[in-house]
Amino acid sequence: MSDLARLIERPRIPLAHLPTPITPVSWDLGAVRLYLKRDDLTGSGLSGNKVRKLEYLIADARARGCDTLVTCGGIQSNHTRATAVAATLCGLRSVVVLSGEEPSELDGNLLLSRLVGADVRIVPAMPSAERHARMLQIAAELEQEGMRPYVMPSGGSSEVGALGYCRAAFELAEQLEADPRGIGCIVHACGSGGTFAGCHIGRELTGLEPRHVAVIIEGTVREWRASLADYINRTANYWDIDLEADPDAIALLDGAGRGYAVNTDEEMDFMVRFARCTGIFLDPVYTGKALYALDRDVRRGVFDPGGNVLFIHTGGMYGLFPRRRGLMEALKRAGG
Repeated sequence: MSDLARLIERPRIPLAHLPTPITPVSWDLGAVRLYLKRDDLTGSGLSGNKVRKLEYLIADARARGCDTLVTCGGIQSNHTRATAVAATLCGLRSVVVLSGEEPSELDGNLLLSRLVGADVRIVPAMPSAERHARMLQIAAELEQEGMRPYVMPSGGSSEVGALGYCRAAFELAEQLEADPRGIGCIVHACGSGGTFAGCHIGRELTGLEPRHVAVIIEGTVREWRASLADYINRTANYWDIDLEADPDAIALLDGAGRGYAVNTDEEMDFMVRFARCTGIFLDPVYTGKALYALDRDVRRGVFDPGGNVLFIHTGGMYGLFPRRRGLMEALKRAGG
């Protein structure tokens, strides 16, 4: 059995609607065409890239006899919402630890998490390492209460979670073999690293030709190159794959802007223009920032895609609603 087959054929719980389609969009990107890999269509409540990871994570949780999924994120985390929905679908409990200020009313991802019965624990805003430590403390308390928790890091970005995008790379390879579309690079947002690490390993094992590029939405390119190489190498070692990532060879674009989940007027205006041109919604935390940065760098000549661009739309639409004020201002600037 090949290394790829050994990875993607690990036990998984089918949750996503796969394969997701590749569609052209009517967006002017200069001399190249833009295509979207519609991972925002993986399922209504599960919408986005997180469900691919959860298929393997929940299978692992069941194999370990766990009955409660425990994870963490920001107040409007797509991952924690997807975890809450998937847990309910699979007959499991979910406890989500969210850092930030508790809103005056439920909205977006937080509302959906509450609707499906998640046990939501809101803690003050803190660095991700401290939030992770708080999650581990809560998991230990749950265990003392007789539960069997399965702990997932932010974004589901573990060695097991990475398998979701190893499988996605195999799916992409099959789609592009049937119709290459002149794709020169595959691009997506990078928030916790799991999508990139899985895609990187899957691309190496399938021989997928287009370049693989991530757009960081917080931090610095230098920090992320080191972090992603470490994640890829840990995952390869965990699954006994003969592969080693070189940090200097990891292709990244800088889409951090004003920081995580903070938008510039230009980013919000871009999301409005994109929706009006294509009928497709981007989100303010990941896809909006990432596609804005890609568009900006291609137009400035800073980034040469080497052919048509395939952007993996990782979802996040529910995050639009808590940002209605900023979007309304962008609509006014757009004349509507």
